[in-house]
Amino acid sequence: MANRILAGNRASGGYGLYVSKTGENVLDTTEGLAFDSRAGNSTGIKTMGQGTTTSTAEIVHGLSYEPLFAVRWCTSAEITNNVATKVFDPRYQHMISVTGGSEPDFSLTGYGCNAFHATNASNQKALRISSVAPNNSLTIYYSYIIFHEPDYTGGLGL
Repeated sequence: MANRILAGNRASGGYGLYVSKTGENVLDTTEGLAFDSRAGNSTGIKTMGQGTTTSTAEIVHGLSYEPLFAVRWCTSAEITNNVATKVFDPRYQHMISVTGGSEPDFSLTGYGCNAFHATNASNQKALRISSVAPNNSLTIYYSYIIFHEPDYTGGLGL
């Protein structure tokens, strides 16, 4: 029988009240928790934002673990009136229509964006968003959400 409830210090989260999902051990599950007192109402948002980069952006989140995240990006070609009309998912490099309708899958061969967990030179955990383009020739417009819940996607994000 798995340990389901912990009130105390969890190795990957610190002190709090934790409840694991059915069949998961609260002490070491990587599947996310059913309840995490640090998050208020689990999977709550820790931080979110947006920016641009031609190389790498680093978002230090202040959490002691690798949190769940979501990243979407586009280029200037997908922006109309300061709003993105289409975005890319860094996991699959295919286009997602923001305005609805059916959009064909579209790939930018040799160009793109990566999003992944990192530890910076100051030993702080961060989300790193990198442009993938020859000679930093592509400006990436990105937006991100970092959740309180530990990353159960293996670093892929949502």
